[in-house]
Amino acid sequence: MRFLFLAPLMALVGQAAIAGTVDYLGSPCRAKQILAGRVVTDRATGREWFVLTNMNELSGMELLFIDFERDTGKAYRAPAGQGSWCVIEVPGDRLVTSTYYDGQFMIFDLKQMAFIKTVGFPGEDYIWNMAIGSDGRVYGGTYGHGKLGALDLNTYTVEDLGAPAPPNMYLRSVSATPDGRILCSLGIDKPTTLLYDPAAKRFEPVPKTIEGVGEGISWHGYFLAGSRAFKGKSFDVVDPPPFPVPAGGGWWVDPGLTSEDALYLRQGNAVYRYGKGDKDLVFVADIDLRSGGYRAASKAGELLGTRGQDYFVVKPGDKTLTLKPIPVESAPRRTLFLRADDRGRLWGGPTFGQTLWWMDVRTKKAVNTGAICDAGGEVYDATFLSGKVYAASYAGGDITKYDPGQPWDQWDHKNPKPLARVGPKYIRPVGGIVTGPDGKLYSGWMAQYGTYGGAVAITDPATGDTRIIENPLGEQAVEGLATEGRFAYVGTSLHANGLGSKTGESARFGVIDLATGKVAFRRTFAGASAVRACTYDAKTKLVAMIVEAKGAVLRLFNPETHRFVRGPAGDLRNVTSRSMAASGGKLYYGHGEQVVALDLQTAKAVVVAEAPSDVGEVTVGPLGEVYVSCGAAVYRVRM
Repeated sequence: MRFLFLAPLMALVGQAAIAGTVDYLGSPCRAKQILAGRVVTDRATGREWFVLTNMNELSGMELLFIDFERDTGKAYRAPAGQGSWCVIEVPGDRLVTSTYYDGQFMIFDLKQMAFIKTVGFPGEDYIWNMAIGSDGRVYGGTYGHGKLGALDLNTYTVEDLGAPAPPNMYLRSVSATPDGRILCSLGIDKPTTLLYDPAAKRFEPVPKTIEGVGEGISWHGYFLAGSRAFKGKSFDVVDPPPFPVPAGGGWWVDPGLTSEDALYLRQGNAVYRYGKGDKDLVFVADIDLRSGGYRAASKAGELLGTRGQDYFVVKPGDKTLTLKPIPVESAPRRTLFLRADDRGRLWGGPTFGQTLWWMDVRTKKAVNTGAICDAGGEVYDATFLSGKVYAASYAGGDITKYDPGQPWDQWDHKNPKPLARVGPKYIRPVGGIVTGPDGKLYSGWMAQYGTYGGAVAITDPATGDTRIIENPLGEQAVEGLATEGRFAYVGTSLHANGLGSKTGESARFGVIDLATGKVAFRRTFAGASAVRACTYDAKTKLVAMIVEAKGAVLRLFNPETHRFVRGPAGDLRNVTSRSMAASGGKLYYGHGEQVVALDLQTAKAVVVAEAPSDVGEVTVGPLGEVYVSCGAAVYRVRM
């Protein structure tokens, strides 16, 4: 597919536009992001399905139904929501899911095998998990106002029950008690637990016995939470608990696996089952899932779970984990980054999902990998050296080495292979990763949760040895990074993990002497929240960056004179793409649907092509070829 745009753009650039073409290459990013699962019975056949909620930020959430005995599956695309943290079964042969970022309850009919109703919670972005109250309604807690809502399964209406503990923005967990009240766990400002009584229609303080209990599950008249059991309206502690427990302590009840039919206890990696007719605990398995998780249990006592792009079934007594690719192709997703290597391949990765995708530009063949490391999160950026791919990932602060020419063996850490870790102190690589002229890997990081700050990490790709320059421009995240070998060009932001943006400061740009780690130049941009996407052009020796203040404005810096120089004039100074790329004296970026080329010597910008939708990512290959992403699609720009 080729889009040809010949309309003059003289009003924008002051000259006749270059007629450019944009060739569609494909929509290669098909990674899954699974957040919830359960087992349901097929109403037509009686067989069990493993049902998963899969995120898709463009086409909407998906329910993936897996026949785990036959290793087949099918996707049902939801009419709303980007993803869901919860799916429950309710009376009437129905499933209910709760969504983000649009705060919807969605009902799926298990006889029709279709979504039949979508009901919103006005003003709320997230509905987290759900529980059924004594009145038969489905209760869910929200973000961003920390409210409780109740879905009536007969009328499909939602009642807003209000925010019981402001200024908390999160009502993160709801749990049904044996008498049908709803335990509500709120945070982050003032962590609070309350009980909502559907009969009295009011919130109540919790008894002292369950203060601080965030979630639990009802089981045969008891309320179980962690390693404790409670009984009655006042939550009297039952000690010892009314079931056998593992020796040695350190056990807890798994509320995601437990049902009235079977109680599941966890102790480290070990899982125990206690069901009807059992005299003692039944040992199920003791397997390190390595960032995987159990999602549900079958009637036969099999444990079903997911790890990255794979699912697994653990039968009682299994000693190893057998991973199988989830047998459903997902709808295309947006790529979080876009890079071109010197082997004719484009690379990227999804928002959420610890995976990579790559595409052969010539054949348009695309491959989506499994999880590249053991941590949850996602790959933020990748760089290349001698045919190898080096990826920087959140949430463990990992740098991973991958050879696409060798067999895949991530489980044994052979390929992809862990190279270095800058976590736990620095965990989110918002500044990306680049290969320096010295063959070292340079990456920029945001500090761990609850801390302001950032770092530049310099990694030897042969040994993994990593030198960290902490807070080079103060306690701000490193959100832009480029180097020509002698200096690092660093942009910072006020953003942080788990905290609001830093106040009383502005974002900065600086030049760091790599030999000494000292600051050779510093500039604070008053009122700016971020200086990002730092890019170095070897021909002109200029550094480009995006300064986020009231808008996103392109700025150019001359390292030799330590001065900012004249950039493009007019609207084309405004960059809307998330990234930029430089090659041979030209800088390429997105301005809405337009692909812009800036001549760094003359500071003249021209629109070289128009894309079908807003340009997200921009990259340049080793021969100067330009690629962009728009939504889920990637394109090659011909000029």
